[in-house]
Amino acid sequence: MTSNAFLTSALANVTISSSFGDDHLGKGMEMIVKLIATREVRKVDRDFFFISMNGWDAHKLLDNNLNRNLETFDKALESFVTELRLMGVWENITILQTSEFGRTLEANSVRGTDHGWGGNYMMMGGSVRGRQIVGKYPEFLNSNAPEILDRGRVLPTTSWDVILSAIAEWTGVPPEALSDVCPNLDNFPKSDWFDVRDLFHTV
Repeated sequence: MTSNAFLTSALANVTISSSFGDDHLGKGMEMIVKLIATREVRKVDRDFFFISMNGWDAHKLLDNNLNRNLETFDKALESFVTELRLMGVWENITILQTSEFGRTLEANSVRGTDHGWGGNYMMMGGSVRGRQIVGKYPEFLNSNAPEILDRGRVLPTTSWDVILSAIAEWTGVPPEALSDVCPNLDNFPKSDWFDVRDLFHTV
């Protein structure tokens, strides 16, 4: 049996009880759930999945756009978490939401936001220490803060590598190998790195 046929057969035997919807995000997250369900058949001890959701570039009518997108995101995420809890693997899952750039904090003339620089990540999972903000948060959300530029463009203060290295360590990468996984990590002072125990309950 070819690898494609093997995987197709394994996925066909997975039963999903939640409705994910017919949109791109819902279909993608449903497929991730099915792949996680076949982890033993595929003989893997860990997986990394990437999925995208478009439609956040709201240069006008941000409120309408945001409400619509968050409803789509919430539905897919709720079904995703429900299925993983039913499987008993939610404690072994970490979800990291990222964007390639942030948005301006000040609205434009058509009730939208324009391209910024720094932004926020959201991280969630069964072992994540939630309900906290980590990293450097501006004292003010206006030009009185040194991190805030014109029209509310925010200077980044935390690198991708710092966040991803903590997740990598949680998945089992030894501390001495983190620079191999995140090659730019050593460009940032260790005082800015996250201790994996600050982000996760279990290590």
